[in-house]
Amino acid sequence: MTDPSTNGSTGGEKLRALENDRFAQRHAGQGDGLEGLRELSRAWHENRSTAYLLRKSWSDPLSRWFIVIGIVVIALGWTYLWMQ
Repeated sequence: MTDPSTNGSTGGEKLRALENDRFAQRHAGQGDGLEGLRELSRAWHENRSTAYLLRKSWSDPLSRWFIVIGIVVIALGWTYLWMQ
């Protein structure tokens, strides 16, 4: 691990360098088949889990059809109620 204090950086740059080194150490050489769970964990931690789940659902053709059918059913329900 490199020592960020030796290159005369500011405090924020030192912290960023330490975080990058720590991230690289944690994710180096991990080929154990758990990449999907790690990505979901990172998405949850970064508060982007909804976008991650929607993107994964949209990539699956069957899930895409369920999403489209669900939106159409909801739109038809609102249209029916609006016409009353």
